[in-house]
Amino acid sequence: MRRVFLEGEIADTMEVRGADAHHLQRVMRAKLGEKLLVADGAGGSAEAEVAGFADGRVQLRFVRRLSEAAESQAEIELFQCLPKGDRMDFIVQKTTELGVACIRPVLSQNVVVRYDEKKARARVERWQKIAAEAAKQCGRTRIPEVMPIVPLRAAMEGQGAAEYALRLFFYEMEERRELRTVLSDSEARRIFMLVGPEGGFDEAEAQLAVAHGFSAVTLGRRILRVDTAAIVALALVQYEKGDLGFAKSSIDDLGLQGQSV
Repeated sequence: MRRVFLEGEIADTMEVRGADAHHLQRVMRAKLGEKLLVADGAGGSAEAEVAGFADGRVQLRFVRRLSEAAESQAEIELFQCLPKGDRMDFIVQKTTELGVACIRPVLSQNVVVRYDEKKARARVERWQKIAAEAAKQCGRTRIPEVMPIVPLRAAMEGQGAAEYALRLFFYEMEERRELRTVLSDSEARRIFMLVGPEGGFDEAEAQLAVAHGFSAVTLGRRILRVDTAAIVALALVQYEKGDLGFAKSSIDDLGLQGQSV
């Protein structure tokens, strides 16, 4: 059964518009009465059927609500310093698959890539599309939000008053504090993860992170590439605090195979 994200809420009648509607109608050749899985992007999902086609839109009829366990009980935000080339595309895709709740692209001292305002907006739009496609493919009911690119200090100061969040930054100079120890000592389910660029963080940035409540942790003896570090760190956090390694939900009984529109 195909999965599609709605622009609005789940209701008795719904519409799919834009590129998704075109793909359903012209590429997938959806037929009247065909069943779809719809998600509202906020955690709700339902079974629906194709009720009609009009002016480039696909009209849907509600069938029943579904109880999916597709989202992690851990709310994880990734503060990712921008890597070289197109590696951020890969990071967005894979961390979405692993259940990240929000991705915050960050500029730090050793970030090589720099965008003007127009290019930065275009990049964020691209990453948001990648996140949406990855969310469809892996069967999520939420699409992680990709935030605008900001300098590291602004990212630290813009965290808000998340009093009970666990804040981690992965620092190659940290040799003693292990991730598993920090995770086992905390009951927090909201977790902020700061991953550096090629070249890592300088000392002033490490001090800035600590001043804003982040704890430096190590991922082990080997220095990982930036894209590897983000994925490994998120997988380890999800295994300890989230849903990685848990059994699939009963939604598989409906024959859903994670097919995206």
